[in-house]
Amino acid sequence: MAISLRKICAAWGVLLVSYVGLCFVLWPFLKLETAPGDWKVAGAGDEVLADFSASASSSSSFPQTCPADSKSGLCSPTERRFFFGLATAPAHVEDNLNDTWLEFARGHNGIFPVRAWQNVPIPEERLRFWTQPEIELDLAKETGITVFRLGIDWGRLVTEEPYNGMDQAVDMEAVERYKVILQAIRSRGMRVMLTLFHHSIPKWALIYGGWTQEKTVGYFTEFTRFAQKHFGEYVDYWITFNEPHIFVLLTHCSGTWPPGGQPSWKESLLCFTPYGHYGKAMAAISEAHKAAYNVLHEGDPKAVVGVAHHVGVIKPYGILDIPVVVFSRWLTEFKWIDDIHKHLDFCGINYYGQEILSSAGLMLVPEEEYSEAGRGVYPDGLYEVLVTFHKRYRRARPSLRYIVTENGFADARDIVRRPYLLEHLLAVNAAIQKGVPVDGYVQWTITDNWEWADGYCPKFGLVDSDRWDNLSRHPRPSYYLYQKVVRSGLILDQQRKEEWNTLQSDMRQGGIRPFCRVSDSHGRMWAESLDVPATRKIADKDWRFGKYKNPGVLEYVLRSFKVIGILLEDLGNWCMGSNPHMSLPPELRTGEL
Repeated sequence: MAISLRKICAAWGVLLVSYVGLCFVLWPFLKLETAPGDWKVAGAGDEVLADFSASASSSSSFPQTCPADSKSGLCSPTERRFFFGLATAPAHVEDNLNDTWLEFARGHNGIFPVRAWQNVPIPEERLRFWTQPEIELDLAKETGITVFRLGIDWGRLVTEEPYNGMDQAVDMEAVERYKVILQAIRSRGMRVMLTLFHHSIPKWALIYGGWTQEKTVGYFTEFTRFAQKHFGEYVDYWITFNEPHIFVLLTHCSGTWPPGGQPSWKESLLCFTPYGHYGKAMAAISEAHKAAYNVLHEGDPKAVVGVAHHVGVIKPYGILDIPVVVFSRWLTEFKWIDDIHKHLDFCGINYYGQEILSSAGLMLVPEEEYSEAGRGVYPDGLYEVLVTFHKRYRRARPSLRYIVTENGFADARDIVRRPYLLEHLLAVNAAIQKGVPVDGYVQWTITDNWEWADGYCPKFGLVDSDRWDNLSRHPRPSYYLYQKVVRSGLILDQQRKEEWNTLQSDMRQGGIRPFCRVSDSHGRMWAESLDVPATRKIADKDWRFGKYKNPGVLEYVLRSFKVIGILLEDLGNWCMGSNPHMSLPPELRTGEL
């Protein structure tokens, strides 16, 4: 027995040493392009940190004037003048929309999977963009932006499964209403960036399995052809899919998005294989994008077609978490774009920040700053992503351009959002100076809206919407800051210092902010959100672009012991059949701001 025990211990020792060795071998694969030490525009002087009106995405300077696009009277997308924009999506803002999200939010058998929805007034009206689009459009116009990103809801337009073609399944009244909205965008001097699929699948497609079934590819191709025929004259930029790997992961693998429901252990085990729901759905979506790309170019050879790809910088919490981070990056970073890059005119990047991942789950690190939605603040990451993507695809697809199709910060107090905005624009400017062909930046979003399963808890808007006062709008300071940047094309050193000093002053006075993500006593963040936000102190960390410092090796080692402890406790809870302790971590507390 003693010899057998020694053999078992030795075997475990060999496995542990091998695993640690694997972690160090994989460490270099996590490295992205680091932010430059000197990122100022050469010759611009100390006052101007970025000049988007004079810095080119593909050459030394933008034209001060450009030929008018015959459709809009504005500069054509092909002229490469850097643009600023604002973004939204149907499920976030459209009223009179009886979609899968509304059905999901209303709950079933007393279970309500969408948080901060049942406890707010008129949640189903969202932002009334369908009946009152002029409110959002006027707010957008006043900032001075030249590109407005929105979507068309597939299920609103195609109300039943089109067995016998599109003509018999389409609601033509909805088609005409979308035309009115698109015309309203044009009449306000803004170009249109139109998304065809933004996390909302028709009810009839969800019934038979959605993107896990091949026939959805054909249906989406015909939907694209229909959209090009009826809306093409208004559209400057087409986005076929928005963050499909996020949609597939949360819909098919975790069940936290419509239709909900926990997948079986077998489905969970196979999900990320070619035979699982994730593998099947992503393969179908890749095929659907390629078909849609060809359809749009057949209808208009000058069409500008891309996707909006979510990329966050995933970092390990401890040394022993490196393998799970490498796998997560492989799954979410390049895999989809590798499949479709030859069918892209631009690659849209949706960037919100970093995620610190352990083998026990996502971690809420006390020293880091987070948005209300649980995204870690890391402006350097936007630069890293843009430069890394450009290096990866510039030979295989030399003409590929980039657009930051989403970047924003959930912050009801609007105290972190302002420096967040400036620092991320500085990251974009630095990427342009590095030679990355970035054509524009689109801020998410105009007004606080319905944020998927998080409901109305995270406040992403530059404008506050008072749901207790008939959705009255109240622009925040960040709205006027973005307006200044958009209209001038400049980011000034003085602006940067003022916004950062305001944040630091608030932090030194013990400033706290809302936080919407469910966390446990170990500091793990879960997929669930909160009906009423907890509060969290503003972090004492310099996360500005080019100044962020990662922890040292010793800290990563110490964190690994913490993760081992969490996993052992989880194993004990599982063996005992008890639920893990779900009290708030020390850095969060309940209560009013």
